[in-house]
Amino acid sequence: MKRLLALLVMLVCSSALAFRDDPLQSFGTGKNFTNQTAITWLPVNNVQVRCEAESRKRGLGGFGYSVEACAFWDKSYGQHICTIITSKETNMHTLGHEVRHCFQGSWH
Repeated sequence: MKRLLALLVMLVCSSALAFRDDPLQSFGTGKNFTNQTAITWLPVNNVQVRCEAESRKRGLGGFGYSVEACAFWDKSYGQHICTIITSKETNMHTLGHEVRHCFQGSWH
């Protein structure tokens, strides 16, 4: 039983780390769907509520998991438009992560 519990803890911890991105890891720009976009940044009090609402408004059905921030892009009408939602207190890594979504879509 102790081995099973230890294995379960290791799996949960490794899964959590697998979804964390490294802010210093290089990435190519070959996956960009655009190199020019108009970005709107919405700092909000409750990121989860606002991201879920925006997702549903766009017909995406919500996230179903906890988010620290989110980005939505629109490539229609010949323009690239991106909306980023973060908390009012954020950091460079979170904002940069979302900006990358504006240029590369669902890159992770």
